Amino acid sequence: MTIKNITKNITMGSAVILTSALMATSAHAVEGGFAQSTNGTALVDGSGKCVTSSLGNTLRDCIPTAAPIIEPPPVVKAKPPVKAPVAVYVAPKPVVKQAPPKPIVKILTLNETGGSNFGFDSDKLSDKAMMELNNFTGNIKASRVSPDRITIVGHTDSIGSEKYNKDLSVRRANSVADYLSSNGMNRNMMSVSGRGESQPVANNSSKDGRAQNRRVDITVTGQEKVIIRK
Repeated sequence: MTIKNITKNITMGSAVILTSALMATSAHAVEGGFAQSTNGTALVDGSGKCVTSSLGNTLRDCIPTAAPIIEPPPVVKAKPPVKAPVAVYVAPKPVVKQAPPKPIVKILTLNETGGSNFGFDSDKLSDKAMMELNNFTGNIKASRVSPDRITIVGHTDSIGSEKYNKDLSVRRANSVADYLSSNGMNRNMMSVSGRGESQPVANNSSKDGRAQNRRVDITVTGQEKVIIRK
């Protein structure tokens, strides 16, 4: 072997020994982690990051910091929907209809038991009849009755013909109506008729009975006036 070849072999051997020495002194690797030096510290590159290797250890200095645990946002329970109030049907109170007030009735029987109301065979009123009619109308006005109907019916006894008595009873009823009208009673509200001898209230065989039958019945129906003071 020549000197040149000896020198080449020495050089190559030295390179192998040097490379082995560097690997032995600078780092060793175990499968599955980071490369580390012989004293157990991590090998880092120029940027300061740990060098990874298919053969390596898990080094304490190179364990990445665990990501902070982010708590999930609290679950906000949805408020239950507000229920619309249930409409409760309230039956309307029954309307109590008030009964209309009863009519006020004023009655006057103008008969001849206390004296004649008319001249004999006449429809002319006597003073006695006019006084009774004045008292009657005064009583109606004092009671504040507002008449809405006035009924006047004339009657006679049985002396004379039926036709004549019917005509006489009508004439006497009209005389009473005219006098009441002159005292302020409404003539348009008056119903005037004559019954003659057909409706006796007593026996015509006696003088007293005939006096009761010679009569004029007056009925005034109305309501009491209500005065509203403001």
